[in-house]
Amino acid sequence: MTPSRDAPSNTASVIAGVIQRLSVSQLKRHKLCPRAWFFQKVMRLPEPTTGAQQVGTEGHAQLEHFLSTGEDVLGAFAKAGAHLLPTPGPDLLVEQPLDGVPPLTAGDIPFAGFIDLVDARRLASDGVLRITDHKFTSNIASNAASAEQLADANTEPGLQMVGYGAWALGQVERFPELRVLELEHLYYQTRGQRLAASVVASVPVEHVAREWRTKVEPQVEAMKEHAQAARASDVPANYGPACTKYGGCPFMAKCLTGENRPMSLRDKLLNKSDLPAVLPPDAPQPNPVQVAPEVAEQPAPKRRGRPPKSEQVAEVVRQRSVLFVDCMPTTFDGPPPMALTAYVDRMHRKVAEAGGVDDVRFAGSDSALGFGKWRGALAMAVRAEPPCPGHYFALGLAHSELMQVIVEALEPAFDVVVRGIR
Repeated sequence: MTPSRDAPSNTASVIAGVIQRLSVSQLKRHKLCPRAWFFQKVMRLPEPTTGAQQVGTEGHAQLEHFLSTGEDVLGAFAKAGAHLLPTPGPDLLVEQPLDGVPPLTAGDIPFAGFIDLVDARRLASDGVLRITDHKFTSNIASNAASAEQLADANTEPGLQMVGYGAWALGQVERFPELRVLELEHLYYQTRGQRLAASVVASVPVEHVAREWRTKVEPQVEAMKEHAQAARASDVPANYGPACTKYGGCPFMAKCLTGENRPMSLRDKLLNKSDLPAVLPPDAPQPNPVQVAPEVAEQPAPKRRGRPPKSEQVAEVVRQRSVLFVDCMPTTFDGPPPMALTAYVDRMHRKVAEAGGVDDVRFAGSDSALGFGKWRGALAMAVRAEPPCPGHYFALGLAHSELMQVIVEALEPAFDVVVRGIR
């Protein structure tokens, strides 16, 4: 997807550890990975422009010209969504700046940037204001946000649209009748069939004000603290899906070198392609796995003839506490491993109750688990109360941050950890 664009500026966003200006794209980058934001805005490391960004920039320029003048300059991608656009006219606010009078602010820091489209044509009659952001994406079906996400500032798309809605709430003189905000993502597909789709979240103004106050304002306070960090390793990193999203983090090489290199399960396993087949449930064919060194080095039983190495490993596995990560055993004839899911749920509830929240991932700034501190608390609880010895499997780590934290904390408690490799 095309990221939001910052307003051009001759001044840096962060000077001497103090944030001078913000943007919704900064909020999104920080939400995705605080350390990536630190690299971008505090250390000011360059990042390349991708082909997808170029397509989005050209498409936005076409739409801006069309909505402002009515002249049809739409290219093939943008033209697919022409029927979803309002009739061009001077009453539409196109490329509306956030730093007008009054500007959008959070934590007393002004925002820069632009809103693609603000349509106030239903304001006088229905009290409705529609705010639209154009999104150019390779696949609408897999990449489009839901209406629920657009209304939730804890999600990346919602963080952006709630920010635009908060700007509208500050324009009291311009929108005095405002009662309902329609937050819209208008998608244009850039691969395969030329398609377009509109996703709209209709929310009362009170909802937007509450989301901004309870979710965005605390995030900005965290950004202020992170801006004062002496080095990147002092800023938390969100390892996992954030590293590969949007084609890969441009700062990954910098992040994974030296003192910033994370401890992972992969670092503690060997590359052995000739050990027993341990496959993800949906794998079409056998794939190699990585197995702990002590498994690979076990001697064969003293009997006539050497059994296959897979049988050697299976025998060792039967006698030890084993965790299968994103895989299932296929050459193991002992008791079937148990899913780690129930244990994850139990430990999450325990930490959440201790912190006074329903979900540790959404703990507010007033909670001891806020600002990502829940990860350390959950890991500590897991190390203090590991599951009973036995054989377990943990699937879907890429989609569960809770599972990621718990698996990393539990790894030292198991004799053998086996990870499937795709």
